Amino acid sequence: MTPKEQCEILLDVLLPFAEQQLKKHREFYPFAAVLQADGSTAFTDVYDGDEHPESKEIITRLKQAHKQSASEGKIIASGIVWNAGVTAADGTPSDAIVVSLEHKDDYSVIVGEPYKLGLFKKVTFGSLFAMAGEHDIF
Repeated sequence: MTPKEQCEILLDVLLPFAEQQLKKHREFYPFAAVLQADGSTAFTDVYDGDEHPESKEIITRLKQAHKQSASEGKIIASGIVWNAGVTAADGTPSDAIVVSLEHKDDYSVIVGEPYKLGLFKKVTFGSLFAMAGEHDIF
């Protein structure tokens, strides 16, 4: 299996969960999962007792946890998800689910899914887009 295919396994776990949270709660805190050395996936927990942490702090702690696991050889891929404002191809602003995926074999991509919140918890999702990732875990 290629690094891209292994990262897609994480995307298939993370993106539906983010979509579910938006439909249910109209928002979500950043969250993450890893692809472990044995090929299984696991969500990452960085709860420190703060009931209302800043999203930026959660992302930083998730990255630190994934870097630690990567340095110990416990994971082969990392996926971190957050909500962000993006500019669509036509220049209009939009909210988006953003998923940063990174593999130990020099593969890194950021995938986004624009969305709009409507009435009665209706959420409309746009087309996925991708761009080069950061390479900040491995």
